[in-house]
Amino acid sequence: MKRNRIYSLTLSLLLFSACSTKNIKPKVQENNQTNQYAHIGIDDTNHTKEIKEVIYNELQGDFQNNYKLIEFIDMMVNNYHFDRKELNRIFSQAENFRYIPQTRSCISSHVYRGAGEWDRYKSCFIYEKNIQRGIEFWNKYRDTLERAEIEYGVPAEYIVGIIGIETAYGTNFGKYRVIDVLTTRSMLDDRRASFYTDELEKFLLICRDLGLDPTEVMGSTSGALGYGQFMPSSYIRFAVDFNHDGVKDLWNAEDAIGSIANYFAKNGWNPYIDEVAVRAKYKGYRFKKLKTGYKTKYSQYKLRRKHKIKPRSKMKYRGPVSLVKLNRAGYDELWLGTHNFRVITTYNHSSLYGMAVYKLAEEIKKRRG
Repeated sequence: MKRNRIYSLTLSLLLFSACSTKNIKPKVQENNQTNQYAHIGIDDTNHTKEIKEVIYNELQGDFQNNYKLIEFIDMMVNNYHFDRKELNRIFSQAENFRYIPQTRSCISSHVYRGAGEWDRYKSCFIYEKNIQRGIEFWNKYRDTLERAEIEYGVPAEYIVGIIGIETAYGTNFGKYRVIDVLTTRSMLDDRRASFYTDELEKFLLICRDLGLDPTEVMGSTSGALGYGQFMPSSYIRFAVDFNHDGVKDLWNAEDAIGSIANYFAKNGWNPYIDEVAVRAKYKGYRFKKLKTGYKTKYSQYKLRRKHKIKPRSKMKYRGPVSLVKLNRAGYDELWLGTHNFRVITTYNHSSLYGMAVYKLAEEIKKRRG
């Protein structure tokens, strides 16, 4: 009798244990499924495989009926052998960038034409914390920067200056999903839709090569990537595997250093020109006599003889110069930009940008001593 009671008790405990296990397991699966599909509005917790197949057999979301995107997907499948369902998954999660709230950048919210334009632009990039970041970055990657300078002939300070202007030394790679930016700009009648379609194509290729999920990559409002904020087409043309790990990864500082140096070298950087920009003097406080900007080219001889414009310090460079005006609160600064200054502006077509890179680079170099 006693043995039967013990047997019954043991059997009851085993049954209770088995029931408990069955109750726990579905809850874990349910939570995983809810998290996986919540971002596209699916909260069904059963039949995961069936749901996934139904969703991604066709394009969903903000671009569901966009014929241009459907044709683009066909092209990527036919030309590059992408999986159609995977592309449907990616673009079903893409959102219309025009409806995503955008934070106003330092430049867009403060810089406008008129008195003090340069002062405001400069304050966005050349400030004490960013200078200190630049010094720390240079010290940390000193050997890599020296190697880049030897291989490509580009001084370390200008590589450091670019990274400081673009991403504040990796503290801001961008606040927007690149898939949202490029899909919106390429598929919704942007005036540069053809350009952005090409960038979207190359972005997907880069993500596949690096094993990245395109829906998770963050970048700028133009879709630029990594430490140096390369557009995908520039990524493919200029990125190098500078740390020799078999991957061209512009979120890796060493690869970014080598790639920026390679970019400058291929865009005409001349290592035999020491000067990038030299301050000039002229009569008056506001300069309106000649056209200014990075695109201009003037003979130094004519500027000096005809217009009384000459460098404030000795200038070794003898080639044609760009006349760059920096509009300050009470006067205009005038600078003479050399060939290498114009190379910097190929990175971003702006005289203010070129001068910000130059000024930040020189300040960091001076502080390092």
